[in-house]
Amino acid sequence: MSNSTFLRKCTKNLLSAPNFVVFSYLDFLDSVFCVIYKYLDVFFEGKASPCYCRSKKISENGSNGKLEGNEETGMSETLHGRKKKLKELIVLLEFVEKLLNKKKGVEAGYSFQNQKKSAVYKLGNRWSDCGCDSCISWTKTDDPKLHVVVKEASSQAITEDSKEDSNPKPSENVIFIHGILSSSSFWTKTLFPKLSESKKSNEYSMFAVDLLGYGKSPKPRDNLYTLKDHVEWIEKSVISQFQLNSFHLVAHSMGCIIALALAAKHSKSIKSITLVAPPYFPSKDGVEFTAINCLTPKRLWPPVAFISSIMAWYEHLGRCVCLLMCRNHRTWETLIKRLTGLRDLDFMLLDLTKHTHHSGWHSTHNVLYRGVKLMDVNLEALMNSKKKVNVILGSKDKSVPPDCGNNIKKKFPDVEVNNIPNAGHRSVIFRREKDFAQDLLQIWENAAADHHNLLEV
Repeated sequence: MSNSTFLRKCTKNLLSAPNFVVFSYLDFLDSVFCVIYKYLDVFFEGKASPCYCRSKKISENGSNGKLEGNEETGMSETLHGRKKKLKELIVLLEFVEKLLNKKKGVEAGYSFQNQKKSAVYKLGNRWSDCGCDSCISWTKTDDPKLHVVVKEASSQAITEDSKEDSNPKPSENVIFIHGILSSSSFWTKTLFPKLSESKKSNEYSMFAVDLLGYGKSPKPRDNLYTLKDHVEWIEKSVISQFQLNSFHLVAHSMGCIIALALAAKHSKSIKSITLVAPPYFPSKDGVEFTAINCLTPKRLWPPVAFISSIMAWYEHLGRCVCLLMCRNHRTWETLIKRLTGLRDLDFMLLDLTKHTHHSGWHSTHNVLYRGVKLMDVNLEALMNSKKKVNVILGSKDKSVPPDCGNNIKKKFPDVEVNNIPNAGHRSVIFRREKDFAQDLLQIWENAAADHHNLLEV
């Protein structure tokens, strides 16, 4: 062994020691808050909310303690697979659960049987969630739908070729899907203004959606925010609501997983799909745990990575963060405005708190970590349907695997991969909005030409 190799191993071991100590303590702290929240939930709501700390039992109906129907329900293995280092904590959790069961104040686990009942939409937020008008306005309607920002195509949009016969070119539809901890503002505040500068954009009706559990969209308590749930709500709130017979898809980060599932399901209606910074992992056994360890590893530094670790690995500590930040987002917004003198805060800062812990926790695990398992299947379906798939990545993106683009291209040669020099996970769009808008218009135009040529053949 060379001296340099030995030195690297020693440095790695020294750095791993603080990690082990800190995260072992967080394991203990998370279990303590599991107990605290069970009692607080019983006190405020009459019964404790179920969690994933110990039991793999999703339903009491004949499960015998096993996690049954995982593939059918769309639940991620990472929800129960986040093993704690201290086995003594399990004994503590078992004791508390038995104690609360005697008082009939705790549920054993999440039940899937109530998800389709309309009554779930009438449930209020948990006591630890924000109850302001903007956060619970969706509960006041009988048929809640996702919040969608629509920019309609201009009725005066006529192409040069169509001017001769005075037949305006029919408008096309584009659905935009944001990523985790974001909203439709990700597109409407950055890309939409740049697209509007081009006359070609008048030919497109654009729909930017707030995903289920984010922004101004519904945040139902009894929904487990699976990939299937997100797809069905987009179908209900956009495709069916606006009667879209065909459309393009543009998605960022976690939204790419949802976009692929939506595109594969509606392959006959898809004209093109553009994936920006997709978290792609080749599908294989254990890919869900590969995703959680790669995308949100347990790290102390930088601070953003440490917070991400807490939110991804610790259910109850994550709830503490949401209790502090999301429940009191109006207070924080007012405080920041007074300290900075700003009248309007940046939309990215506001979006960080526009979710509940329940929606954020389940979307992260059931879409981001489990969804990567289905990306290959959905990409294969799109390739078989001869659909145009475009992938745009930043060369300095630290949020997705560095070989993401190469892996996609290697497995699916027909996918167009475009690496943007010196761009990161968000800056692949931000600070180059005009170039990105031109890229999209060209992609849509090429897809329309290919579709026209296919019809002629």
